Amino acid sequence: MNETQRMDGTKRLNGTEETVLPGASKAIWFDEQGQGRNMYARFRLTFEMDGAPKKAILNLFADTTYQLYVNGTYAGNGSVRFDPRHPVYDAHDLTGLLVPGRNSIAVQVNYVGHKTFMTMPSQGGFAAWGEAVTVKGASVDLTTGAAGWKTVPVPAYRYATKASLFLKAADHYDQRLDEPDWAQTDYDDGRWLRGTELADQKAWGHPQPRAIPFMSGEPVPVKRVLHALPLVRQEELYSFSVPMPHVNEIHEPDRTSRKMAVFSWIYAPADTVVTLGLFYQTTWMNGEPIAEGLPSIDKSMGLNHRVRLRGGWNHYVAEIDALQDGVHHYLALPAGRGLIVSADREIGSAARFRRSPVVSQEQYESAMRNLALPGITETAFQEAGGWIDVAAEEQGASPTMATSWDSYGEPIESLELDTLVGRTFALEDYPEGFSLLLDLGLTRLVLPRLVLEGAGGATVDLTYGEHLNPDGKHLRHYHWYGLGDRAEADSRQPSLDWRLTQPRGFRYMMLTVRGARDNVTLRKLELASASYPVKTVGAFGCSDPLLEQIWAMGVRTQAVNMEDAYTDCVTRERGQYVRDTIIQYHTNLMAFGDHALMRRSLELIGQSPDFTGKFRAVYPNTGDYTISDFALNALEGFHAYYGRTGDRELIETYWDAMMRNLAWFHELADERDDLLLDAEWDTKRGIKAHYGGFHGDLAIVPGYMDTKGIHCVFSCTYLIAMRCAAELAAAIGRTEDRLELERRIAIVERSIREMFWDGTRGCYSDNAARTTSSVHASLFAARSGVLTEEQLEPLRSHVRRNLRSLFVNGYGPEDGVYVSPSFSFYIFDGLYRIGLADVAERMMRQGWGWFLQQGLQQTPEYYDLAQSLCHAWSACPTYFLSRYVLGVCPPGLEHPDEVTIDVRTADVTAAEGTVPHPRGIVEVKWHLDETGARIFDYVRAPEGIRVRFA
Repeated sequence: MNETQRMDGTKRLNGTEETVLPGASKAIWFDEQGQGRNMYARFRLTFEMDGAPKKAILNLFADTTYQLYVNGTYAGNGSVRFDPRHPVYDAHDLTGLLVPGRNSIAVQVNYVGHKTFMTMPSQGGFAAWGEAVTVKGASVDLTTGAAGWKTVPVPAYRYATKASLFLKAADHYDQRLDEPDWAQTDYDDGRWLRGTELADQKAWGHPQPRAIPFMSGEPVPVKRVLHALPLVRQEELYSFSVPMPHVNEIHEPDRTSRKMAVFSWIYAPADTVVTLGLFYQTTWMNGEPIAEGLPSIDKSMGLNHRVRLRGGWNHYVAEIDALQDGVHHYLALPAGRGLIVSADREIGSAARFRRSPVVSQEQYESAMRNLALPGITETAFQEAGGWIDVAAEEQGASPTMATSWDSYGEPIESLELDTLVGRTFALEDYPEGFSLLLDLGLTRLVLPRLVLEGAGGATVDLTYGEHLNPDGKHLRHYHWYGLGDRAEADSRQPSLDWRLTQPRGFRYMMLTVRGARDNVTLRKLELASASYPVKTVGAFGCSDPLLEQIWAMGVRTQAVNMEDAYTDCVTRERGQYVRDTIIQYHTNLMAFGDHALMRRSLELIGQSPDFTGKFRAVYPNTGDYTISDFALNALEGFHAYYGRTGDRELIETYWDAMMRNLAWFHELADERDDLLLDAEWDTKRGIKAHYGGFHGDLAIVPGYMDTKGIHCVFSCTYLIAMRCAAELAAAIGRTEDRLELERRIAIVERSIREMFWDGTRGCYSDNAARTTSSVHASLFAARSGVLTEEQLEPLRSHVRRNLRSLFVNGYGPEDGVYVSPSFSFYIFDGLYRIGLADVAERMMRQGWGWFLQQGLQQTPEYYDLAQSLCHAWSACPTYFLSRYVLGVCPPGLEHPDEVTIDVRTADVTAAEGTVPHPRGIVEVKWHLDETGARIFDYVRAPEGIRVRFA
C-alpha cells in the first residue's frame, strides 16, 4: 500500500485520507512515570536530509512548558495554559531552519507539577508528530514513538521556591551541572537514552490545535539605567535554604510539611548590643525571646532586632513556619565586630547551624511536646530523624532575600543606556560584586536572556518588581511575592548564556553579580515581549486632555495583560479570572478588536466547573477557587462574545456547563419563593468557600454596602446572568431551557422590585434589612432591567447625590472610596444606562486622574498602590470613553451591516477617534457648534456598513 506522510498530519492511502490523530504519537519522558515537582527534561532528534527542505512542520505537545531549538537556534516556546483533559498543541514551521545534511531538533520541557494559578498537575510528557520533506521528495518522520528521539533529565535546574503563591517555581539554573551546547547540531548525544514511552498515555485528553498566535517576541527596550553600584559588606550574612515542596499543595493535602527548628551559637568578644537581621520567625537568644522586629525601611525582606549579646557564646534558637514551599533562613550580623556563628561553639566548625527535619504541624508538636522552646537538646526530633547539620559553606538560595539585604557603596562610574551592552565591570572596582538596576518605564511581560562574559564562579541574580523602596536602590519584595531567578556561573565556561524558561512581569529589573573571579562584561541583554500580539487600532481624542490620557492609560494596561489568556496582572499572579476577562474583553474591543483570545479564555472558563458545577473564579487551577458572583458573571462573558461574533459553536460546546453553573444558583434561589439570593449562603450552610459566598465590591469604605442576607446586587447579578442565558438559549434553539429561564426571570424581576425598592429614599436598598443603600444596588437594578419609569427620576437623584465624589473625603482615597477601580465597570455601565454621563465622567476624572497625578502610566488594582500597579480590570474607562464619548457602539448580531453612533457626554465639546470593526475601522469626529448643537465632521465606516445615528 502506497503511503506518504503529509504536512497537515494526515496520511494519503490509495488516494484517500485517513486522519492521523495526535494521539498516534507516543508521549515520552526520561522515565515511565513523569511525576515530580518542577522537573526538566531534554529531547533531541538528529537526522540527515538529502537536500534543501521543501516543507517541515513539527507539531508538539508538552506538559507543561517548552523551549524549542533547531540546529542550535532558538525557535520559540510554549505551551498555552490548558486543562489536562483538554490539552493544546503547537505547530512550528521549521522549513527555514533546516539545512541539507545533518540537522537537530532539541526541546527542553519543564513539567511544573505543583500548584499555580496557571497550571494543573498531571504528568510530565512530550509528544511530537509531523515530517520534514526535501525538494527531492524524501521525508523524515518527526513523530515521538517512531522517530529516534533521545532524552535526559536536566540536573542544571535546582530546587527553587515558587516565585509567588500563584506562580511556578523560579529558575535556579546551575551552569556547572549543565552542558551548554546540548542544543547544537554537532553535540554528541551518544550517552542519551531513547525516549521512554510513558506508562499512562491517557493522562491527557485529545489534543486540540492552538487557536491563538504565539506571543509577540518583539524586543522590549530599557528606558533608563537607574544605578550601577558596587556591593559592600556592611553585614556578615549567614543563610541556608531548605525545600518544603508540599506547603499549601491542595492536590496533596496529606503530605503537608511546614515546620522547622534551628539552633546555633553566636560568639561575641565582649558584652555588646547589636542589630540582627532576620525574617519572619520566632527567635530566642540565651533562652529569652527576641522581641518582634521592625521592618527595614529599604531592605524589604528584612526585620531588624536589637539584641544584647554577652561575651562568649550565645545560644540562638529559631522556630520557623514556612511561608512558601521552601524556607530561606537568613541571619545578618554587623561586620567587623568579631562575631562568629558556629553550631559546635568552635571557630572554624564545619557546621554553621543545626536544623530539624521539615515536618508537619502535628509532627512538630509531637516532637516538642515535652520540650518547651528554647530548651533545645540533642535528643529532640529523634523520632523525625534527628538534627541535620548545615555546612558552613551553604548559602541561601533566595534571590529576593539576598538582593533585599544587599548594601551598596557610592557610584564609581556613570553608565548610560547606549553603553549598557558591552560594558565591563572591573573586578578591582567591584570586588564584592555589583548591582545594575534597570527601568522599563512601564510594567511589561518579558522573557529575559542574559549573556555575561567573565562571570565564571559568580552567583547571578535577576530580581523584578513594580516598586522601589524609599532609597530608590532596592526593589520592594514581599514574602509571598518575591520575583527572582538565579544562575550559578561555571568557572570553566567563558560566558554565561542564560535564557529564562518563563516570562517575568515587571517594571524594574535588577541584575546582581556576586563572587566573580574576573572582570565581567555584559555582552547581551535581550528582553522579548511575552504578551499577546495585538496592534492598537483604536484611537481617542477629545476636548478634555485628561480623558485622553485616561483612555491611553487603559490601552497601555490592557496590551500588557493579554497573554495566552486574559490575565489579572502580569506580575504576581498571571491568572485568568472570570471577572477580569469580561472587563478586559470590552476594553480590547475598543483598542484592538481581537476575538480569538476571548474565545480561548471562554474555553477555559467552560472547562472550569468544580464539583458543585460552578465556574471557578480563576482557571486552570486545582483549588476550590469559586466566587459566586464571578460564576454568574461568566454568563455575561459568553453573551458578550456571542453578540460580537455569532460563534454558535462555542456556545453549544459549553451550554451544558453554563446550565450546570446556573443550576447551582437555581437551587440556592429555590430556598425562597421569591427566588432571591442570600449573600451569606456559605456561612448559613456551614461551607467555607475559598473566597467566600459573595464577592461584591471588596475595596470600598467599610459600612457603605452591607453584604449580609438577601442581597440586591447578588440577586441582580443572578437576573442578568439568566437574561444572558435566555438570549443564548434562543440563539442555539434550546427552547425548553429558554422557557424555564424566562419563568425564573419574571419572578426574580418582580421580587427585586418588591424587596429592595425603598420609595421613601427613592433608591434600591442593598439587602432585605435595608441597612444600607449604596449606589451599587440602584445601578445593578438598572443594569438588570427592573427599573420602572416612576423609579427612574428619584433613583437618578439618589445616585447623583451619593456619587458627588468618588472619594469619601472629597479629594483623595486616604479615607476610602465608594467604588473600586475594577467594580467601576459595572457602575459606569449603570450610570450610562440611566443617563448620568456627567457622574461617570466625574468619576473618571477623579479616580483615574488621581492615578495620573501619582505618576502612574498604567492602571493599578486598587487605590491602595502598595501592590499591583498594572491591573487590567481597572482599565475600563477606555471602553466607556470610546463607546459613549466618541459614541461608537460595538457591532452586534441583530444588525451586522450597521454601525450605530450614540454619543452620551456631559462636558466634552469635541471628540475624534477610531474603533476596530470586523471589516475595518470606524472613524468618527464631532464637535459642538456655537449653539451647542453636535456637528459630525465625519463618520466613516468600512465598505458595505451603514451608519445609523441613535
